[in-house]
Amino acid sequence: YLTDIPNIHHHLELIYMLKGSTLATVDNKDYLLEEGDLFLVFPHQIHFFKDQGLIERYIVIFSPDIFPELKEVFQYRIATAPVLKANQFQHKITHVKSRLRKILELCRSDEALDYVIVKGYIMALLGEMLPLMNLIPRQADHDRIKSILNYCSSNYVNSLTLDLIADDLHMNKYYISHIFKERMNMGIMEYVNSLRINHSLSMLKKGASITDVAFTCGFSS
Repeated sequence: YLTDIPNIHHHLELIYMLKGSTLATVDNKDYLLEEGDLFLVFPHQIHFFKDQGLIERYIVIFSPDIFPELKEVFQYRIATAPVLKANQFQHKITHVKSRLRKILELCRSDEALDYVIVKGYIMALLGEMLPLMNLIPRQADHDRIKSILNYCSSNYVNSLTLDLIADDLHMNKYYISHIFKERMNMGIMEYVNSLRINHSLSMLKKGASITDVAFTCGFSS
């Protein structure tokens, strides 16, 4: 599920590093995740990952909708730094690991009661993590960059240009180009092509021909 292509979605991603290290980029800022670190991506934050060698980690992905009491926190705020280093919660490390193992174990169950228990474990983890994170209001351009990314993700298989994207989103193309470069550290068409290439790799692994892949994924030649 973790990808090296910048992406944005409605869910939260909670990661605990067991072994190795990963370079995580969130809203154009880099964070090195090492053994024992906890990491939390808030909804609609731009993020991607680059693993460094062999790693082991726990990953829990969940919707903020299951915690209505935290709706305003996840909707209007983000953490200044999404990573908690191991030394920040060393005294709680045993509880954190045991809860994550239990969450992953219960997620394989179809029992309704187990779902309630999983929610309780996640809520307990959030209760320990959020007070240690400095929460600040989201940037004013948050909704615009989200709209641009969602549009690209939904339309990259079609013929796209900056002018077309601007017209469909009713935004100034120079504004789109500027905000995208500032927040994503890449050009918008570079991002579109990265989506196409990722899709292409998936199709090639399934045995599709290069010609079929090219035209299916939005390449014109």
